[in-house]
Amino acid sequence: MSWDIFIQDLPPVPRVEDIPRDFKPRPIGDRAGIIARILKVLPMAERQDGDWLFAKGDDIDLSLQIHMEDETLVRYIVVHVEGGEQSATAVAALLRELGLRAMDTATGDLFDAATLEEGL
Repeated sequence: MSWDIFIQDLPPVPRVEDIPRDFKPRPIGDRAGIIARILKVLPMAERQDGDWLFAKGDDIDLSLQIHMEDETLVRYIVVHVEGGEQSATAVAALLRELGLRAMDTATGDLFDAATLEEGL
């Protein structure tokens, strides 16, 4: 069973419940640019089936699924954390690189990257 984190365009609010009901997330970037930035943070990631990347190492076990808006624009990324002691900090580093925020399915709120970034 995995822990899923949705990386997407989110407004600068402290909690999910503060997101305005009429908020419409925008695409987060073009596929090539997003993949290049993922590989900058997770150079061990291997691309499969076009829109999947798998980052596996001693302390990292992530599957990243890229969801498209259209042929070139990425709507959001789902990170499936399969295990690994440093996986959460890897997600935090990825969020920092992308300049984005994420929803955490474990808590039902925003992913708190602030306390994890230094661990990677």
